[in-house]
Amino acid sequence: MSVQRFQLRCTCGHEFETKLWDSLNVTESKELKGKLLSGEINQVQCPECQKKSYIEKSLLYHDMDQRLWVQMLPPTERSKWPELQEEYEEEIKKNSGIKKYHFRLAFGREELLEKVRIFDANLDDRIIELLKVRILNEDETLKAVSDAKVFFSRYVAQEEELHFSVTSQEKNISQTLVIAFQHYNDIRESKEHVETTTELSKTVCRGMYIHHSKTRVLH
Repeated sequence: MSVQRFQLRCTCGHEFETKLWDSLNVTESKELKGKLLSGEINQVQCPECQKKSYIEKSLLYHDMDQRLWVQMLPPTERSKWPELQEEYEEEIKKNSGIKKYHFRLAFGREELLEKVRIFDANLDDRIIELLKVRILNEDETLKAVSDAKVFFSRYVAQEEELHFSVTSQEKNISQTLVIAFQHYNDIRESKEHVETTTELSKTVCRGMYIHHSKTRVLH
């Protein structure tokens, strides 16, 4: 875990110093996961006007129990994912002691929190991303929506359901989409996410940045 001091300027013009997190180990300090999920990590408040703001900066998330290592970068860096993925994979190769981890890249807080929810539900994020592609390609409402965002929300085991949040500013969409867990099982049993025999699975499931939007032009 590491924290650094930063000098910030609020939109009201007031300058102040604050602490921002560079990395979190949620196994050694379990309370940090709750603070991350509630939005407290890297949220600052101007002492002059009291305005609260979230600072979008790089953050390393480390869960030793889940063997999950997620490097979150600002969303503005998303278009450079191929170079960044190669850079981080080279760094990992140099550290043989952490090879048995799930290494992931995420761009922005939403993508990081989604990875946390997926692994906490003991699900495979590669399958989840392949399901998102199906949702966007097969849902008649979403086919023509260029800015649709789909995020995994939760797994309801008792009902055997997967819940996804779907939003679009262009079409003013904000809804929860529920699909049967059987669709997840179908992909898991086909091993498409592991063997990556199709162009789709090769694109989505390989590397550290596992995300359905790699099939489209990223902005």
